[in-house]
Amino acid sequence: MSEGLRVAVASYGPDQFALLNGVLSKLGHSPVVYFMSRSMRPNEPPEPDILSGMTATIKELPPGIDLLLPSSSADLQPMLSGYEVDLLVVFGFNWRIPSEVLQAPRYGALNIHPSLLPRYRGPSPIPWAVRNGDAELGLTVHRMTEKIDAGPILAQGVVGRLPEVVSPADTWGLVRTGLPVLLERALLMVLAGAQGTAQAEESATYAGFPPPEWEEITWGRSRLDAHHQVRAFRFLHGGSGPVVEIGGHRVRVLRTSLVKQEGLVVDCADGPLWITEYEPM
Repeated sequence: MSEGLRVAVASYGPDQFALLNGVLSKLGHSPVVYFMSRSMRPNEPPEPDILSGMTATIKELPPGIDLLLPSSSADLQPMLSGYEVDLLVVFGFNWRIPSEVLQAPRYGALNIHPSLLPRYRGPSPIPWAVRNGDAELGLTVHRMTEKIDAGPILAQGVVGRLPEVVSPADTWGLVRTGLPVLLERALLMVLAGAQGTAQAEESATYAGFPPPEWEEITWGRSRLDAHHQVRAFRFLHGGSGPVVEIGGHRVRVLRTSLVKQEGLVVDCADGPLWITEYEPM
């Protein structure tokens, strides 16, 4: 690339920053400041996982890059203004970023979103992809606007297949492999002055936080729906599963099969589903 950019990165942990820092540096750009939100919502105490993420990030942060921990989104603009960055790159930052922050860098702000936008806008695209039985994971790099995940698309593609039993480590591996090519493509377009391709609003779907209904299985729906419910809950809760009552006992269903297997069999609305792994509560 002909022009090296001064870049601010806003994300949520050491792995995400390390990936972005590596890709940007390899392409000749200079990350100069890293923003982490210190709570899930502005002006709230930090949760334990965020605290551990801060500690890990501090240990891994390269020399010469500042780590900033704003207490609210209102602090972002004053903090950012002193760095005179050319570009802001966002990947999983917890808060809505004000428009004055998005517009301040010379080349604007880019967001990395793990779906094929405009599908699955919102905070939980991967859980919903698993819940809906999607075969593949997509990734999009787009310009940021005031409307969440709705800005023009610069680069987009499928980064890999979702396994039957999917974990956060699996999806992170797919993102880590697929992001470098897509981010490079997006940066080339940014430097060329391209604004990107507008999203088709009529095709947009929203992936909100997983609802409480995912915690309990209802066999009255299709067997495929119940199967993907177990997969999604397992993905979200570290190998745990949703709850159901079988033979008067409540159990957590950890794995199911659409084909005949050893284990319990239940009748769903459209046929049998085999429970191959479960645990009593």
